[in-house]
Amino acid sequence: MRKESDPMTDDDRSALRLSRRTMLGSLGVGVAAMATAPQAQAQLDEGYEAMLMKCIDPRFTTNAWNYMTGRGWQNNYSEFAFAGGPVGVVASAFAGWHQTFWENLAISVDLHWVKRVVGMTHRDCGAAAVAYGDRVLTDRAYETEMLSAALREFRTQVQQREPELPVELGIMEIDGSVQYVN
Repeated sequence: MRKESDPMTDDDRSALRLSRRTMLGSLGVGVAAMATAPQAQAQLDEGYEAMLMKCIDPRFTTNAWNYMTGRGWQNNYSEFAFAGGPVGVVASAFAGWHQTFWENLAISVDLHWVKRVVGMTHRDCGAAAVAYGDRVLTDRAYETEMLSAALREFRTQVQQREPELPVELGIMEIDGSVQYVN
């Protein structure tokens, strides 16, 4: 019941409590964000372990993530993906994409201080078939030869632009295992 000396109604009090809760909740979120910001900044200052260049094929997104996090790099690598991954960076069939990748690599190095580049292709890649012909989908030895050659060319081009960065190369199987390429 409202008294003359009390200008606030029960609805007013409920709204005020809600406003205070909302304000305190927002304040709590802000404080939590500020508390974690130094950790995020420290991570950035130290640099990230890698930049992963991979294909967009949805069959490999989880396997690629498992591979990178299995190396202890969860939330500690940047990623760039387009059809064919490293094949798309070096094959003439995708020449229009090349510069985009190189610009992205440069900014990843500048912003994230990546320590290495990981180039990952995969088996049964439709983009590799566009680049090298359908034989890559039916002849495993030829597929290995073409993907390995593309990966080596990818490494050569990365080292020409970013000579201080080591480059790791691999061909991912459908099951997520990786065949390393020297």
